[in-house]
Amino acid sequence: MKGAPRSEQFNDIYFSADDGLAETQHVFINGNNLPQAWENSENFVICETGFGTGLNFLAAWHLFEKTAHTDQTLDFISFEKYPLTPDEIQKALEPWQSHFDEKIKLLCENYPISVRGFHRIKINSQITFTLIFDDVNEAIPELDANVDSWFLDGFTPTKNPDMWSVTLFENMARLSKEGASFATFTAAGDVRRGLEDVGFIVEKSEGFGRKRDMIKGHYKSKEKTKTILASKLKPSIAIVGGGLAGTSVAYALKQYGFDPVIYEQEGDISLKASGNDIGFFNPRFTALWDGVGQFFAPAYAQFITMAKQAGDAINYKPCGALHLINSPEKEKRFYKMLSNWNWAEDHTRIVDAKEASEIAGIELDLPALYLPDAGSVSPQKLCHHYVADITRKCNQTITSLEDLEEDIIILANAHSVSQFFDEDILPVNSVRGQITKIQASQMSSKIKCNIHYGGYISQSLDSTHYVGASFQPWLDHDDIIDDDNVQNIQKMKTALPQLAGDDFEVLHAWAGLRTAAKDKFPIAGKISKGGKDIYVSLAYGSHGLVGSLKSAHYLCDLIRKGPCSIQFETKKSISYQRFSAKK
Repeated sequence: MKGAPRSEQFNDIYFSADDGLAETQHVFINGNNLPQAWENSENFVICETGFGTGLNFLAAWHLFEKTAHTDQTLDFISFEKYPLTPDEIQKALEPWQSHFDEKIKLLCENYPISVRGFHRIKINSQITFTLIFDDVNEAIPELDANVDSWFLDGFTPTKNPDMWSVTLFENMARLSKEGASFATFTAAGDVRRGLEDVGFIVEKSEGFGRKRDMIKGHYKSKEKTKTILASKLKPSIAIVGGGLAGTSVAYALKQYGFDPVIYEQEGDISLKASGNDIGFFNPRFTALWDGVGQFFAPAYAQFITMAKQAGDAINYKPCGALHLINSPEKEKRFYKMLSNWNWAEDHTRIVDAKEASEIAGIELDLPALYLPDAGSVSPQKLCHHYVADITRKCNQTITSLEDLEEDIIILANAHSVSQFFDEDILPVNSVRGQITKIQASQMSSKIKCNIHYGGYISQSLDSTHYVGASFQPWLDHDDIIDDDNVQNIQKMKTALPQLAGDDFEVLHAWAGLRTAAKDKFPIAGKISKGGKDIYVSLAYGSHGLVGSLKSAHYLCDLIRKGPCSIQFETKKSISYQRFSAKK
């Protein structure tokens, strides 16, 4: 094989120029004794240190489907500091298109936009993929998993010495099960000694192609600890709440092979805060790469992948979004965010007023943060899309947890959770918001993207716009207030002077109560009460679209006891225990 793809950062090829797939088979598959190693494992976990083109992942996925039982599952975790694009991956893997059937296409369709963070990709009921876009030495200390086999890949130590570090080796030891295997293409002395120093038994083996030697081995024990594969019933799961939080959990659980039942007291799903016609998806912006950023950046990417696949079923409108820089505080936060989040410019950047005007379609007098992948969907249609395959829905009011007989209870019922937990445990409050639908003017009909300014106006949709939203934590009803429509329109005119002289007819209005925590960050995870297994997914405020789906997969990780799709820091940030810790 000629023309193997080459990394610009490391001036090295991604796989052997002789035959990349044969190299994968020799080094990583045979080196880790696959498929024999997963014969008796209920869930087998592979962790890889360099995703590259995805060739190793595809080979493991392909082999697992051919050799594993249908009730076995594979978790594949991989790190990548410099992600390729789907087009680059497709081109690099073209020689093996027929070998992998539709897998290359499926990988590229599910591949996240290249933003930093832990990205969860559910390939099918058997294959779960966690792709981490970050420097492995920064991200691996934040990983929570129990690894069976290591694909110790990445560019050669002479060209990428920073990757082959003590941090990597120590965390490999932390994450490894007893007897976990590893294999790597290199036989460099520093790598061998680094692995031995943390408890790995290392042996030399014949290398692939022109490489004379490679190394492989296992962690501590001489034989891998066997987990007896036994068929067992999956736990029954009750979800209380039929809004975005509840339906997204049901959607994720179904992907992992569970069969949950949804209890919704209002008689149908998405009738309350999730029942509006339009919702805007953006990450929550933070200056630092902290627990908030680590949660919302990949949550945004994950939502975009799902929305692309759902398409018209959820009114997916990927028009992009401009966030006007209309205060010194916002300017400072946005610039710091770009510096600390390390996003690629094709997914977010600061644009001056001239370019912002070209993107918007109307003249703007302020610079803006531009997110070309952002857009809108219908939350109501999204909730119904999430539960399309959920057969069990109960129109029942749950007044006590004792009313539920399921093994696991997930509370995703917004502010109503207060009937089950005191405010000192789950301090949540509701915030009323009203959205106004208006007839477009001649000028506003030119708007081509969503514009945010502390409020927002949607792109022109069939000669109409949605503007909003009011923010009223002191109100606890969803009745329409005419003055809120006036205020929404006036706020839009103040932010966009080009529209100040136009008259706008109000066509419709919608109001709902969003739930938020005191620190404005979601609450998700396991919580104990009365000996029951209880989980919560709550308090997403105005970021329920992206936040609820990310939390849904995290709850699935906890329930199935698999590798975690969020960092340790993020776990702390979304845990209910953070409130007692602050006290």
